[in-house]
Amino acid sequence: MVAVTSDRFLDLARAAAIVACVGLLYSPSVGTIGLITTYVAFVLSGQAWTRMTALLARPAVYWGLAFLGVVIMGTVYASVPWAERWTDVYKWRTILWFIVLLAIFDDPRWGARLMAVFVLGAAVGVVWSDAVAAGWLSFKREPQEVLRNAGTQGMAFACAALVCLWAVLEKQSLAGLPSWVWSVVAAACVANIVFITNARSGYALLAVGSCLLLGWRASWQRRVIIVAGVLLLGGMAFAVSERMQAKVTAGLVEWNHASTSEVETSFGSRRVFYANSWDIYRDHWLIGVGTGGFALAYRTQIAGQYPDGDWHGRPTTDPHNQYLSVAIQQGAIGLVVFCVWILAMVRAKDGQAQRHRLAVALLAGWCVTSLFSSHFRTFVEGHILTTFLGVLLAVPRPSVPLPERCLHEASSGDNA
Repeated sequence: MVAVTSDRFLDLARAAAIVACVGLLYSPSVGTIGLITTYVAFVLSGQAWTRMTALLARPAVYWGLAFLGVVIMGTVYASVPWAERWTDVYKWRTILWFIVLLAIFDDPRWGARLMAVFVLGAAVGVVWSDAVAAGWLSFKREPQEVLRNAGTQGMAFACAALVCLWAVLEKQSLAGLPSWVWSVVAAACVANIVFITNARSGYALLAVGSCLLLGWRASWQRRVIIVAGVLLLGGMAFAVSERMQAKVTAGLVEWNHASTSEVETSFGSRRVFYANSWDIYRDHWLIGVGTGGFALAYRTQIAGQYPDGDWHGRPTTDPHNQYLSVAIQQGAIGLVVFCVWILAMVRAKDGQAQRHRLAVALLAGWCVTSLFSSHFRTFVEGHILTTFLGVLLAVPRPSVPLPERCLHEASSGDNA
């Protein structure tokens, strides 16, 4: 009876993680309830300690914990109130979420369910966004912001499209549906990203992930052709989409005219943030200013540099670059450990080979978008990434009966 109850709590934790993953796209409250329920059910299962300690031998886990340790150590020498230090530590709870999902998604069937539900949840958002854009539905937000904001929506649709592409390439029968269904969903997601959801993060994630998935088994010569083909398709999309043209062109103009613009812009402010943040890093390059200390360090750096009322002198709590954020607060030491953690996840091949490919494709896309945002620890994007990494890099338990498709994955991975 104890074993049955324990397994039911584990299944509850897995189901709650699925609710959290999809809920994050639509409602912070639903997402938070799913996250909390996952943690609680995992603890009540009575298997948390055993499963978590069993993961400590995996490099992706101990390097993640090592980086979290560096973040915590950074609270010791930060020059800000302790509340600000621990608030910044709390933002890295995505690392703990990644490890917990590694521990509970050792049944590949639940991983397939999560991917299928996420894609279907994103597909609902695509239809909703398309309907608002066509004027068939009225909604309080614009069609490119049906899922909270344009950035989140673009990355969610790009993530769903990549899962669909992976399912077609690897002949995965998610939810028992044929591959043509996932092809249609992928096409719908891509069309929405190009013509409606004007999010540069979505463009980058989709392009990088597609190149990796399509070129994984190809020769170097074919990889060059694949990259050229993706760039050509991107150019064609740019040529036919006025929204995409406007978004990309605006980014370039904002960046190039950041120093002379009288109006604050998205990419213009980023260029100013980067310049001032780099100066902070040069003065604190080894161990950084401490966890939670960026905002104070930035205010100190820009003090007296700009005239009153000049937007260039606006303070910020984040440099909008994940690597700069880590380097400034935890120094070169923290940045090295952070990059080693990423590399450890890329090299984590002890799970299923096919799922590892999708994990690397998504991770690479997030690494690129994190050049312009802190996407490893933002509430929605950070949890979506670590959800997929935990699910895709989990190692199936020997006692779990694998479905036929998963058995094929295992044999293919052994022969690769």
